[in-house]
Amino acid sequence: MELNTEIIICPFCGMPAQIVWVHGHGQCSICKMVLDECCRGEQQTEKDNQNKKIDENKNKNDE
Repeated sequence: MELNTEIIICPFCGMPAQIVWVHGHGQCSICKMVLDECCRGEQQTEKDNQNKKIDENKNKNDE
């Protein structure tokens, strides 16, 4: 769990609160409602695939 020190006004409970990061999503420290979802439909790009292959090859060469 990672705690952000920035204080925000929660759009759900209206209280000044911090965003607490749990399992990849941010939630209000007061009402626990999710403010920042962990997945918003992002898709892996071809560049991500290329970077993964480079990392895998580097790890093989390091062994």
